[in-house]
Amino acid sequence: MDEQAHQDEHRQLGKTGILPDLPHGRVMPVRASKLSDVPEKLPPWRLVVQISGTSHTTLGLEVTERILVGRSDPGMERQPELDLTDYGGAENGVSRRHAEIVFIDNSLYVTDLSSTNGTKLNGFLLPPDQSFRLRDGDELELGQMKLMIRFLRPPF
Repeated sequence: MDEQAHQDEHRQLGKTGILPDLPHGRVMPVRASKLSDVPEKLPPWRLVVQISGTSHTTLGLEVTERILVGRSDPGMERQPELDLTDYGGAENGVSRRHAEIVFIDNSLYVTDLSSTNGTKLNGFLLPPDQSFRLRDGDELELGQMKLMIRFLRPPF
């Protein structure tokens, strides 16, 4: 979905009363209805994650069925695919298992995994263990660490 269609969709939702119009062009995150489906195949694109703060780092990340976001810990069975340890994760309040990005029905959803310092999507605090749609250009805030999420699609 292109940016104009994305804005039109949210503008229409605001007019119907389902989602309120919010100041400064911010739109409340859309909660997922279910996340039980397994994708038939993963999309041929990547995520580009721009980390704000002192590191100002940009990372590329393959889209997989589930992407754990957090900090590494040798004692953990599963290490995060998006490991923020080297980018000030601990200092900025990122939990070891902070959030998860899940690919369902050709869309990405983010879920806070009951993190200590919470997860915000475009400025809105996400309730734990509930999934919300992630869109190109969204800003995630994990504790005090801000991440800009971009979808990188190959030319067709």
